[in-house]
Amino acid sequence: MVKEMTKENPIKILGISTAYRGKYECAKEDPISLELLRISLKEAKKYGAKIKLINLRELKIHPCKECYSTCPAQCRFNEELNMCDCYPRKSPRIFLEDGKNFSLEDAYNKLDKNTFLKKIQDKHFYDEGDDMWIVYQAMREADGIIFSSFTSFYSRPALMQIMLSRLCALDGGVEELWGDGKNLNNSIRYAKDSSKLYKQRLYGKYTAFINVSKEGDSVSPDLMKACTMMGMRIIPASVCYGVCWYIDKTHRKDKISLLKDKYTLNLAKNIGKKLFDEIKHSDRKYGFYSAIV
Repeated sequence: MVKEMTKENPIKILGISTAYRGKYECAKEDPISLELLRISLKEAKKYGAKIKLINLRELKIHPCKECYSTCPAQCRFNEELNMCDCYPRKSPRIFLEDGKNFSLEDAYNKLDKNTFLKKIQDKHFYDEGDDMWIVYQAMREADGIIFSSFTSFYSRPALMQIMLSRLCALDGGVEELWGDGKNLNNSIRYAKDSSKLYKQRLYGKYTAFINVSKEGDSVSPDLMKACTMMGMRIIPASVCYGVCWYIDKTHRKDKISLLKDKYTLNLAKNIGKKLFDEIKHSDRKYGFYSAIV
């Protein structure tokens, strides 16, 4: 049964920009891939989708600690908090030797200056928090996701790789063991129990890709493999690829030239429209319980 789109239940499409460059950084301009992503999202909105854009350069996301490699059940995810238990705090906290902890504001007001400065510079007593929960929540709420990237020295951009590694928590993170202090024995018992299943929370969601490069698109094929392994659906004509040629040695005309290229613009618009169409005619049911992740 197809789930109807209503004002209370709109089709939600998420765009994720993975480039760090920006007009207020040393590059002095936003990435072309971000501009193409905006075009795709605008097209989806035109057909009735509720859109959201997340720019990873604006978030503080820490790398995956790879606890899954010790035991799959060591990776835990809390659906209420939208957090993995490797990074269980959304905002910065300062800890004391007795276990008490404070927000930065409270710590600044309650601790003497020397203690405050000492704690904030010690990784054992200062947790700066983590913003990946924003991505987790948006992905879980979305029907479709557009990954916008560029080819960075023939590979994925750094922000994209950090985010992708953290998706391990959505693709099988165990909620039942949340809050046990990463007790490895509990994880081993869970993993040995053949009746236990791992929830692939992105399973069935639709996805598409945008890539801009002078080096060829080696990113989208890798992304397709990762998304397929998580059970995501790749739409037909799923890639918008923009080529920046080495014509202008200063690169200052790259954006102007590419954003005038009708073929590239049509690819970007098609992603927005096709993503909306595929979702509209689907059952919009996501998630799958698997014995192996």
